[in-house]
Amino acid sequence: MTKLYKRTENGVTAFVSKRQGLDEINHAQMDGKRAVHTMSSITRTDYDIEYKDGRSVRLVLVDAPAPEGFTQGQPVVVQHPGRPSFTGTVAHIHTAPGYVAVRDDRRGDVITHPTRFVSPAETEEESEAGPKAWTGEPTRIITVKGKRYAVSPIHPAPPWTVGATSGVTPAHVDYWSERNGKTFGATRSANGDAKPGTVGRAIWDAVNAG
Repeated sequence: MTKLYKRTENGVTAFVSKRQGLDEINHAQMDGKRAVHTMSSITRTDYDIEYKDGRSVRLVLVDAPAPEGFTQGQPVVVQHPGRPSFTGTVAHIHTAPGYVAVRDDRRGDVITHPTRFVSPAETEEESEAGPKAWTGEPTRIITVKGKRYAVSPIHPAPPWTVGATSGVTPAHVDYWSERNGKTFGATRSANGDAKPGTVGRAIWDAVNAG
């Protein structure tokens, strides 16, 4: 698991790499000690440094925080500008802040990517209704799990016909991925029967919440 230093200076906290934290600790103990008023080691990984210029710094070695919106084993899509996208799974979440480690489905290797280039991938449950043709109505943008979707107005269910032997299509919305003002990917539909926890169900709930 990746380790970072949690650095708090005069009440303001940020995460720095383990190397950066150790560099400040070593500098305060050696070359920079003339600028240090007091320095104490609470534990082997926890330091308080009081500088003569008034700065108060505390450095604590911690596990790297998990990037928001990702879980280990989660299917994702990686899209760097100017490169082909590829699918993968989150290999582990404790990386440097703003990054997530993804196992490439094509090659099996694990590479750390900035979270801004990684989006949750839709699962089979989310697309079980199959693609539908978009009829061109005005849309709204709904964000689910960090990914933007263009969503159509609700298509009402057709009236029930007495004596009909086939099922009636329920009320639903059509939706598809949106990025940088452009749409891409298959058009899917979502309704009240969508499985809880899926993108389709989240979109349907958001539409009905107004």
